[in-house]
Amino acid sequence: MSELSEATLIQAGLQAGLFDNEQLARLRPVARARRASLMETLATECALPQTAFYLALAEIRGLPYAHLARWPADEVLLAKLPATLLKRHPIAVLRDPTGAPHLAVANPDDALGVETARRVVGALPLAIAEPEGLASLILRLRGKEASASAEAEDPVRLFERIVREAFLRRASDIHIEPVENGARVRLRVDGRLEVIGAPLARELGDGLVSRVKVLSGMDIAETRAPQDGGLVYPTAEGGAVEMRVASAPIKFGERLTLRVMKSDPDRQRLDALGLPEAMIARLREALAHPHGIVLVTGPTGSGKSTTLYCALREFDADSLNILTAEDPIEQVIAGVSQVQVNTKVGFASALRAFLRHDPDVILVGEIRDLDTADVALKAATTGHMVLSTLHTNSAPGAVTRLVDIGCERFMLGATLRGMLAQRLVRMLCPYCRREREGGEEDRRLLFRGGGQEGPSAFTVWEPVGCPRCLGSGYRGRIGLYEALWVDAEVAAAISAGADERTIAATARDYWRLADDAREKVLGGITSLAEARAFL
Repeated sequence: MSELSEATLIQAGLQAGLFDNEQLARLRPVARARRASLMETLATECALPQTAFYLALAEIRGLPYAHLARWPADEVLLAKLPATLLKRHPIAVLRDPTGAPHLAVANPDDALGVETARRVVGALPLAIAEPEGLASLILRLRGKEASASAEAEDPVRLFERIVREAFLRRASDIHIEPVENGARVRLRVDGRLEVIGAPLARELGDGLVSRVKVLSGMDIAETRAPQDGGLVYPTAEGGAVEMRVASAPIKFGERLTLRVMKSDPDRQRLDALGLPEAMIARLREALAHPHGIVLVTGPTGSGKSTTLYCALREFDADSLNILTAEDPIEQVIAGVSQVQVNTKVGFASALRAFLRHDPDVILVGEIRDLDTADVALKAATTGHMVLSTLHTNSAPGAVTRLVDIGCERFMLGATLRGMLAQRLVRMLCPYCRREREGGEEDRRLLFRGGGQEGPSAFTVWEPVGCPRCLGSGYRGRIGLYEALWVDAEVAAAISAGADERTIAATARDYWRLADDAREKVLGGITSLAEARAFL
């Protein structure tokens, strides 16, 4: 029995708490209606990649799980295994992070395969690995004559599996990168890059790149110059995943980066972003004002665009004329006129054009220069609400940044309604996080600002790792927020030339990034390690 039965994996998932009997009973008829396997349906409905099932199996059996990206193959011992054995039984010899060799199998119940392999390489302890990863590893190191899976040799089905994996893991990017003698695939999940499976054989990696370029409308004959493209890939569940694709020539070949554009509708609300309730109320007050500017600041990849999209959804698109200038348009919002900025139409020229279209609300993807800032400020003083982003480290820093590019301080004092700064941190997995009593070092980190001593006793939470979070201890991301709201006193300070420290001290309503980080750590939402840089 070389293949592990679906029932065994489902039972392991059930025992590990990935789903319950009620969900299992509910999804059986769904699987039959879709003409799909029960495991595929469970994976889709519960957002569980195949890795979760194999991690659950390893946990239930008390065996280590072999992360193929971190467990290198022992090529000497692997070469001793007969090709006929590998063809029928996906087995490899891998070394764990301590260097100890293990017999990695996809099916720990495959007594024949395990016994045969142990007669050749010795009585090595077992470890569980995913069959596709083992097949790719065997194909790369032993060639086609030992490959146990035809799928590993098919770029079409391989790409389909990668897209499905990215969808189930909630990945934001897919990286296909040539390396020496092969290629690797990485997914960016919760802001971190993860290697998926074992490295691919050179031929398979090249085929995968060609497959994506064809789907993206790129020139497959051009491999020495960067290209851009896009594709919409259908999913087995009847949906579609939109991706923006970019290629670049590197030393070992051509690499691709695919940005997954599909949005999560459940996260497109202000109250789902992690903003404190008081901050949401003040933001809604600012957005309800008929004119002015609200800025969202932070580094690249901190979620600024998502916050702005959520803010746009606070407006009634049927009764207001809303126009946006974006680079690129990442989400399509019903009832909103969205303009893609390009070499012919810049942010400033788009803004000037908007003023002739009777706008109520204008969104500028980013204020990068004085020309754009000047038009935005003038629009805010003539009865329009303007939303935009800036690259600054703090909310008061937005004023300094705008002054540096040439904006007049009196205009800023008259138009700014509020400034938000944000960062993204990973959320602790709610299924396996572990509570512990805070120590003196924790107290120093959490309560060092503002002279706070903190409570006599407090708890913090730590990541552990389980099949639901694929062993990382984290699941999803949440924002840390800072907000400064501009009232008459703050506006006067800005106009008078006050620096960032004075502006912050003048504000009666200033919620610091460290305050939000502290609240989310003490609330068990994130770990001290994740929020440490912002305390």
